Amino acid sequence: EMGPFGVVVTGIVAIAIVYKLVQRWRFKLPPGPRPWPVVGNLLQIEPVRFRCFWDWSKKYGPIMSVWFGSTLNVVVSNTELAKEVLKEHDQQLADRPRSRSAEKFSRNGQDLIWADYGPHYVKVRKVCTLELFSPKRLEALRPIREDEVAAMVESIFNDCGKQ
Repeated sequence: EMGPFGVVVTGIVAIAIVYKLVQRWRFKLPPGPRPWPVVGNLLQIEPVRFRCFWDWSKKYGPIMSVWFGSTLNVVVSNTELAKEVLKEHDQQLADRPRSRSAEKFSRNGQDLIWADYGPHYVKVRKVCTLELFSPKRLEALRPIREDEVAAMVESIFNDCGKQ
């Protein structure tokens, strides 16, 4: 005989299973490796990631669902198909998921790198394109970039000599 605790646990497990099944049927996700609870497919990804995704693409097709933890990622592994997807659905795919640390660095997505696609992003990108990345401005800042690259190469060279 199952006590009240057993009934509650069984109910929670049943609800979780039904919820996952409804999600899959509702969204009609592309095929992919079966995810584990909480960690998704993270434990199944091999050290050489591109080879792992290549093997999965042979098994599941050029479009597949891969779970990084509880986050769904749809992977397109065919170059022609990727070009088509990015060309036709670029605005839907423009946003990026942000972690808490990225939220802090980007002031809740207000900078250019982490901004969600929308009026703010378009305005910031336009300012950067016209003011910061114009040919005249890039040429004016060229000596600074060259000095920084030279300093970085020298630093790497010196660090290699210490070992």
